[in-house]
Amino acid sequence: KATVSVLNCCAIEDRLNVMTRTLLVAACAAVAAAAGRPCDSPRLKGTPFCDATLSNDARAAWMVSQLSLAEKALLSGNTARPAHGLPAYEWWSEALHGVAHSPGVHFDEPTKNATGFPQIILTSASWNQTLWSAIGGAISTEARVMNNFGHAGLTFWTPNVNVVRDPRWGRGQETPGEDVFLGVAYAKAYVPKLQHGEDKKYLKISACCKHFYGYDLENWGGVDRHHFDAIIGKQDEADTFLPAFHACVASAKVSSLMCSYNSVNGVPSCANKGLLKDLARDAWGFDGYITSDCGAIADIYNTHKYADIDNTVRLALEAGTDSDCGFFYRIRINDSVTHNVTQEASLDAALTNLFKTQLRLGMFDPVEDQPYLKLGLESLNTPAHQQLALEAAQQGIVLLKNAGEALPLKKGGVYAAVGKDCDGSLVMLGNYHGDVPYFVTPLDGIHKYAFVPHFVRGCDTVACPVLDTAKVTADLEAAEPPSAAFVVLLGLDQTLEAEGHDRTEIGLPENQHALLNLTIGAAAGKPVVVVIMAGSSLDLSALKANPGVSAIVWAGYPGQSGGQAIADVLFGEVNPSGRLTISQYPTSYTAVSYFDMGLRPNATSGNPGRTYRFYTGPPPAYVFGEGYSYTTFTYAFDTPSYAVALADVQAGCAQANAARAYSPTDADAPVLTVSATVTNTGARAGASVVQLFAKAPGAGADGAPLKSLVAFNKVYLEPQESVTVQLPVTYSGFALSQTDGSWGTKAGAWTLALNFDDAATAAATLS
Repeated sequence: KATVSVLNCCAIEDRLNVMTRTLLVAACAAVAAAAGRPCDSPRLKGTPFCDATLSNDARAAWMVSQLSLAEKALLSGNTARPAHGLPAYEWWSEALHGVAHSPGVHFDEPTKNATGFPQIILTSASWNQTLWSAIGGAISTEARVMNNFGHAGLTFWTPNVNVVRDPRWGRGQETPGEDVFLGVAYAKAYVPKLQHGEDKKYLKISACCKHFYGYDLENWGGVDRHHFDAIIGKQDEADTFLPAFHACVASAKVSSLMCSYNSVNGVPSCANKGLLKDLARDAWGFDGYITSDCGAIADIYNTHKYADIDNTVRLALEAGTDSDCGFFYRIRINDSVTHNVTQEASLDAALTNLFKTQLRLGMFDPVEDQPYLKLGLESLNTPAHQQLALEAAQQGIVLLKNAGEALPLKKGGVYAAVGKDCDGSLVMLGNYHGDVPYFVTPLDGIHKYAFVPHFVRGCDTVACPVLDTAKVTADLEAAEPPSAAFVVLLGLDQTLEAEGHDRTEIGLPENQHALLNLTIGAAAGKPVVVVIMAGSSLDLSALKANPGVSAIVWAGYPGQSGGQAIADVLFGEVNPSGRLTISQYPTSYTAVSYFDMGLRPNATSGNPGRTYRFYTGPPPAYVFGEGYSYTTFTYAFDTPSYAVALADVQAGCAQANAARAYSPTDADAPVLTVSATVTNTGARAGASVVQLFAKAPGAGADGAPLKSLVAFNKVYLEPQESVTVQLPVTYSGFALSQTDGSWGTKAGAWTLALNFDDAATAAATLS
């Protein structure tokens, strides 16, 4: 019965035999979902708000009309207080790469764990849109289970779709990387599966694209994100900072946006009516609620000093910030309204958006009408989800160097493991993680294939401020005689890159280099394989050039099964197919002020350009899109030249300008479909990412990118197999942002190139 508490139900479950427990799982979930549903209460039952035959607009409007100003204030924050028969609700739940710790999420019996998928920077390196969608579906299923047991909300503030403009950013790990087109593709694949499943009436969960916009600085040079004013030109805004958010709204139909801490061009994002209301809601058609980042409303007054207290409330509500993650609204709304500064109608509009989102989630509708409320423990942490987490790590790991075919390692041999995180667990999750069911560390994974009698930690922390060279040398010399090779794990962790913490330089910690050099010396010519765990760019030029480093494998933050995935790649059980989604830049990149938001090269400021699309400085060790395999592939265009109708591209640009669109939608037909043949010329089966780049006439001059990704696909090939890949390109592939933020193009000869290294080129003439 619904009167039985969830905890009592689960306590009973623990005392029953396995068969009975299995039968009771669904009942426990139903109890959790049904207990205390607001529309069963005498105050709300039978009211228009609980009438599921009415439109969500009508239901929300009725509820708002019943609320006093004091009640409205109670409902205005992320922790909505009970009001007018409505229960408390925590809007803030997280699920970046698995249901994660946050105010709305609690890992308690019987939902003690959730699957820990790889951090997004690694998942994106798989270049597999089907995989991204599958992960979204798995996470939303587990989120619903957690909600059914009262241990999570239904509004999850994910994904982070900001572009990594500067590799010093501590939160680049949370994103798909430095490329706009890839970020758009990620949002379009991931968000719909987070929000939708088999039930077409209700949202499965509400996703939230963040941080809107121009947000990519935590704390650098004495300025933190609460004070930072990002000065962004219209050209950069159009082709870098806005496209992923446009895709979230116009294509993925995300139900929430989060406005960011920072100001842009002097206006705090959460008080920016031109951004939130005029652009997102009116021009793009956003249908959902907008939340502030946590404390960002208070920042309008406290740190940006943009307005006084009463006008801070007014400006944020009029801009379209519906919910305050914080306390400013709750404490200050009453005064601002009674002082005749804020119109109560602005607050009513905000609450209407909040209620409509909850109604779309089915929070006030009958249980029997909602299949998601039937999800029980059998859908949490499933073997299929655990396998998906492993496959995501396997597909995202990138092989960067393999001199003399040092990899794969021979199974059954004896190897030495070097570096503290060979036995690391939590480091594999990155940030925004939950409690996972288990960890497979790199050392665990290697043990599956080989013997590791010697594990040399080297450093006590990843920062490695002190290295006991005498002890390390002795340990390495003891490990050398029986070992066929040395596996060295280097990189970063959350003490070096994290929310609230940017890096000041992008090299490996100095003593990690020292540890590597000691290992190379002790190895006496035996292979030394370096595995990098990190969430952003590292200067790997010394490792690339060092003949003592036989192989380099980039593993991001690979999730709960990351050690297994790393070992699977090292020992050839899995043929690596990942490709970098952020270039590994040289340390000189940091000579430019982090505050310089410009993407284009600037001779006056010394900015060499940001992201691979514009960067003109010393070459990175490894570039965006780079990655190798244990087999070999060739790539060829099926025709050496293409003709593209200039009028079609111009029409697409004109339509985009009229709609203030910054990414192509499903309504945009291709103006060109490129046909390319990929051949596996090696002796092993493997997957290949096929990347199509476009270069405008005069690429790199007058604000045009050096090149831009315009299409990609991933295909699996048996040895000697050839596959023809179709790569559709919309008008946006030939669109160039202008200095006023509008879209235009260039007639004439464009160059199309396959893959990061221009493995094949073809001409595309716009006329």
